[in-house]
Amino acid sequence: MGFANCSAHALWHEPLPRTLEWMRCPSCGHVHNRSHWTDAGLTEILGKADAGLPAHFLGSLDDRRASWEPVVHKVTELLGGHRALVNRETRPMWVDIGCGDGTLVMTATDHGFAAVGLDIRANTVALIQGLGVNALQHDFMALKFEVAPDVLSMMDVLQQIPYPREALRKAAQVLRAGALLVVSAPDLTSSSWKAMEAAKVNPYWMEIEHHHHFGRERLIALLRECDFEIVDFAVPNRYKAQMELYAMRKP
Repeated sequence: MGFANCSAHALWHEPLPRTLEWMRCPSCGHVHNRSHWTDAGLTEILGKADAGLPAHFLGSLDDRRASWEPVVHKVTELLGGHRALVNRETRPMWVDIGCGDGTLVMTATDHGFAAVGLDIRANTVALIQGLGVNALQHDFMALKFEVAPDVLSMMDVLQQIPYPREALRKAAQVLRAGALLVVSAPDLTSSSWKAMEAAKVNPYWMEIEHHHHFGRERLIALLRECDFEIVDFAVPNRYKAQMELYAMRKP
């Protein structure tokens, strides 16, 4: 499809490459990078991301928690509602993969979930643990789950994973039948994406951490292929051109 200059991205710095090469699969239409980061390249990116964490964490926690309220309410409804939630003998478990600033974990905890965040960045985990957030430094793909969660969330994470099908298959292995997976990602078929393309101001092409761009139908097909049934869909307003899918693990 062409090359995008990522040198203006906030995380770019020498010696990272200045361009990303985007490709489209001729069979399914999926859009992806030609290559993904080596361990050394990922270390470079995460080091720059960690350097900017303190300033980011000074923002309003209340505003960021409020942005997750619709997600937690939707998950609660799909699990039977607040009445069913509070009358359970044990709190339902929610694992947020790539938990970032921890505000989704905070919101889920406030609503009665036993929520925990996973992130590969040690500095991120340390910062949110200091806020009282239940978080662990782990790579989801390498982690062995001893307890099956009721909810897994991958919010703006799947597009950063080199092999998203493997991540969704791992999610299907971890979740019991009837448990929920929540995924959010930019939608290249959305009206917002098309408007940014028309104005030639689409920032997603230079997203240095992204390996993939999904369309709504392509992501739905991938979820179904990995034994999930789509039970709801939303268009969040946290970022431009976003989609949010709620999927149930099939029996």
